[in-house]
Amino acid sequence: MSYEEFIKLYERCTLGTCTPEEQKLFEEYRDSFDLSDTPWISEYGDKAAIEKRLKIDLHNRISEKPVKRLIPARWWAAAAVIIFALGGLIGGIKYLGGNNKPYELASDKNIIKPGGNKAMLTLANGTQIMLDGPQKGHLFTLNHVSASNNADSSVVYQKSLSNTGNARQVYNTLSTPRGGKYQLILTDGTKVWLNAGSTIKYPVDFTGNERAVELSGEAYFEVAHDSRRPFKVAGAGQVVQVLGTHFDVNAYPDESIVKTTLLEGSVKVSGKSLSANVPSIIIKPNEQAIFKNDQLSKTTVDADEFVAWKNGVIIFKDADIRDVMRKISRWYNVEVEYQGEMGNDTYNGEIPRNAAFSEVLRILKLDDINVKLSGRKLIVSQ
Repeated sequence: MSYEEFIKLYERCTLGTCTPEEQKLFEEYRDSFDLSDTPWISEYGDKAAIEKRLKIDLHNRISEKPVKRLIPARWWAAAAVIIFALGGLIGGIKYLGGNNKPYELASDKNIIKPGGNKAMLTLANGTQIMLDGPQKGHLFTLNHVSASNNADSSVVYQKSLSNTGNARQVYNTLSTPRGGKYQLILTDGTKVWLNAGSTIKYPVDFTGNERAVELSGEAYFEVAHDSRRPFKVAGAGQVVQVLGTHFDVNAYPDESIVKTTLLEGSVKVSGKSLSANVPSIIIKPNEQAIFKNDQLSKTTVDADEFVAWKNGVIIFKDADIRDVMRKISRWYNVEVEYQGEMGNDTYNGEIPRNAAFSEVLRILKLDDINVKLSGRKLIVSQ
């Protein structure tokens, strides 16, 4: 879509004459359209006049007073583009209203986009490698193990067939930021999908009689079967042990419980600090182990709901407002502020993980969730 086409589409949506398909297209381009070059702006009139009108309208909108439209639709469409394209001309940060607080106009750091493939790889010697750039290919070779950053945004460890010794075990760490995700394939063939704001520590190669990793955050595992060496995931006070299976572990530090959800095979879950009279539990497909306050329990669930994030969907089922906001804030990398007491309402629904943030706000408001965006902060109030 060209810039001119975007302007015309914006005008139609502003006037309410666009089709549902055009509205959807507009929402997709609204947050990510490249406005670095706008040669056609002059046809909308004098830039200084647009700036003046834009300041007035912004002041009215921020003050949350009844707004009388001061700019005709054609001017408004141009002004909406200029707020991004002429950030330097307008001054970048404006002081509006009587509280003398800065209102930051849209800029690269304030454009809220869905998360994507990005992560940090930390090697045993402390070297850090950013993995979100265009450079792909070989990363290093150590102890007959080669690591590469593949085009499908996965770090792959592969052991040479000539490796017959018992080299010293060294560890790497893969971390995703808020708004990031990445994949990992370990030397035994186990596949790991790492969700936003998560960290996994693992050996470059598995030695000894077990395969053990440490997790903070959330990851989906497809463990390669090895009857001689169990695979263990430790995190947030619990340990998951399998021989070969598919499961999800949600162990975020800001969550009150740890959830282990099984899709295939069987999983043994135990707690590091459980007392002797509280046994470990075994879960089967579509069961979930819940670890809270050094106690384990299990429940029946629809496992697909808990791995929907891996397939590109954020799902809420009987979720309270804070659960909803935690998932949104992690994926869109926004801060959440609560004003007033939050009720006990629960919410059900789903949001595509590639949705524009404007669409996320629309979905929240349709569900009677009172939200307001200020920069990269999402304010939730009663």
